[in-house]
Amino acid sequence: MNLRGILRRALQVAGLVPQPPDYLGQQVARSWAKESRNLTWFGLRDGMSVLDLGCGPGHFTERLTQLLPQATITALDSESRMLDAARRRLGTRASIVHAPAHDTGLPDASFDFIVARLLFQHLPQPEPVLRECRRLLKPGGRLAIIDVDDDLFGLTAPRVPGLKRLLGRYGRAQTQRGGNRRIGRSLVRLLRDAGFTETQLECVAVHSDESGLDAVFPQLDPMPLQSLLAQGQLTRAEHDALRAAREAFLAHDPFALALLFMACGRRA
Repeated sequence: MNLRGILRRALQVAGLVPQPPDYLGQQVARSWAKESRNLTWFGLRDGMSVLDLGCGPGHFTERLTQLLPQATITALDSESRMLDAARRRLGTRASIVHAPAHDTGLPDASFDFIVARLLFQHLPQPEPVLRECRRLLKPGGRLAIIDVDDDLFGLTAPRVPGLKRLLGRYGRAQTQRGGNRRIGRSLVRLLRDAGFTETQLECVAVHSDESGLDAVFPQLDPMPLQSLLAQGQLTRAEHDALRAAREAFLAHDPFALALLFMACGRRA
């Protein structure tokens, strides 16, 4: 970190500069109650051996440790920076593994349950990760995938001009990185093609009246818009128009609802 970065961080700690929003933490908090309910329906139980595949900074893993105090929980990610945050957050409550999701290096039949939350949208090829999950699961073990499909993002009231086009830009940026923000519609077929049985698909609806607008609808926030602008996915005129649309949206008692897809399959 350069001198400017160090100074900015010091000012943030002192409360003199606003902290950037913790989008990943908000993302987990907004829908944890419903996601954990569905995971229980899918068969997640305390005392199991559980893998959080693609754990990021560990927000979701932390919730798992609270829900399952007697479980043996492993958190895996390929990014060192994310794992550093996960270690600070989790301490000794979970084992931390630094490895790619398609080649974890973990022993065969190690887990009763695997959760992959918002991982599959980032994968250029989901099939090797699904094969690895089957290898890691004990017979009868289950894989639960939680992800999105931008064509069924949800809804807003009032309507936001340009929202469909904006979601398309987020999707294009993801595609250029090798991902797919329309993965939700494919999850059950991917599980079946990989040999999983007893497949299930549920949707979780989260809305701003329950979870707050910032957690449910961050796509119009200044930081994500600025990121798209920097990547060349938005022109300056489009960026400014969307900023204006955000201000108009916020001024009219706004409501937003977003959908998450939850798919589960059993290893025979």
